[in-house]
Amino acid sequence: TMISNPRFANDNIQLHVWNNVTGWGAEDLPYRLANAGYKVILSPVSNNYLDFAYYKHPDEPGYYWGGFQDIDKPFYFIPFDYYKTSKEDPDGNPVDASLFIGKDRLTDFGKENIVGIQGLMWAENLRSEAEMEYLLLPKILGVAEKAWASEKEWETEKYNTMFQHLYDSAWSVFVNVIGKRELPRLDNFAGGFNYRIPAPGALTDGGKVFVNTQFPGLVSRFTTDGSEPTTGSAVYTMPIEEKGIIKIRTFDTKGRGSRTVIITNK
Repeated sequence: TMISNPRFANDNIQLHVWNNVTGWGAEDLPYRLANAGYKVILSPVSNNYLDFAYYKHPDEPGYYWGGFQDIDKPFYFIPFDYYKTSKEDPDGNPVDASLFIGKDRLTDFGKENIVGIQGLMWAENLRSEAEMEYLLLPKILGVAEKAWASEKEWETEKYNTMFQHLYDSAWSVFVNVIGKRELPRLDNFAGGFNYRIPAPGALTDGGKVFVNTQFPGLVSRFTTDGSEPTTGSAVYTMPIEEKGIIKIRTFDTKGRGSRTVIITNK
């Protein structure tokens, strides 16, 4: 248990608070400090550590001691009530809302002491600008959206069904803006950036292969002859009916491709 030191409260001291990792016991530390009179910058490990790997895969670079992090985690972080969207622990296990029973809640006074949000990139293991850009982008756009956009209706909705409806709608708008507007900008601005292109999702159902992408606007291409998909391969526009081994990649406007996904259609 951490107890706020009253000696420095209400003295305009700003604290960068990162250690509210879900499941570690100090989930309410930023709120406790803000309620006690400290100016708090929210820098949560569980949502804003940009040097974490996007998800659990051997080809994904980055740390994972505090969990995995894609663009959704900074996006669904609610600064004034982050318990509401704390969905998993560092190992990816689901978290029940009962974990937050008895934890300090942010008071109106404390809310006035939340002075900012910060995304963090620890660079001791980075070896190139390309590696840095891969881990930062597009995750940092989720941090920017949360830090600078006004509070959204879904963040304060009390009823779960309506909350999920409003969140899903806001998420759909966000990923469409990222995929159709912001990523093409990153392809061309300042010579282009090495942002991460997410691998496509694929599954078989009824003898067909269905493919989706995280960001609308990216193009998925596939092969059925065992070769690696390139910018000249067939574009996925409808479920794939060909049998055998299907290889799929997602491409940006410059022809950079994602990791290849392989699925067998029997």
